Amino acid sequence: MKTTFPPGDRDAAASASAYEVEALQVAELFRNLPVGAASAFFGTLLCMAVFMEDGLRDSHIAWFAYGVTVAVLRLGLCWLYRNSASLGLDLDTGTWAMFAVLGNLLAGVQWGLLGTWLFPEVPGYRQSFVMMVITCFVGGSITAYAAVRWAHPALSIPATFPATAYIFFFDSGVHYMAGFTALFFSAMVLYYALRETEQIAQRLRADVRVHRQLKNLESEVRTRSGGWYAPGGMTRRS
Repeated sequence: MKTTFPPGDRDAAASASAYEVEALQVAELFRNLPVGAASAFFGTLLCMAVFMEDGLRDSHIAWFAYGVTVAVLRLGLCWLYRNSASLGLDLDTGTWAMFAVLGNLLAGVQWGLLGTWLFPEVPGYRQSFVMMVITCFVGGSITAYAAVRWAHPALSIPATFPATAYIFFFDSGVHYMAGFTALFFSAMVLYYALRETEQIAQRLRADVRVHRQLKNLESEVRTRSGGWYAPGGMTRRS
């Protein structure tokens, strides 16, 4: 993975730390992304099983094909990231983060279509099922995608806000109080996802600072000992 550092100047150390933190954030996101993408595909299969009870329509088939395409793209991206060195993919961390965010956006559109285009017309357990699926996938993925700032919003915004607007303002008439309350809850999920992102960034920045301080301390010990220094306190004279 390529990480390009800016020219040496008074801000070089801070810039290098920022790049290192970004690389750690992206690495943490891609550790969680395979499970998230695979579980989303499994959820797609379960939704199709529910749809089959009343018979599949062309819209269901199209939605399933879209879900399969999104799953293949996201899992393929994870494979490329893990094998980027052997494949010679010289991409910086920002590019990998952008691809992951775009993959989450496609997944968010999939769940948004479930709550709008495929939302059941007849009130009953199927409508409750659709709302439960969207809520669980959006709320349950905060921790998985919080490492990179826009990874979770890219999923949650298209999944929740269009569905909320459709359900409470279009499907069965206008229900202002319930609709605005649902939008408020969706906004709070988004707020806490961004808060989680900042907390992860603070933790990683602290880890980078400690790591750099330890490296500086080891370098200082080597210099003073006149030889080399090994972790654990062992020194050796030249």
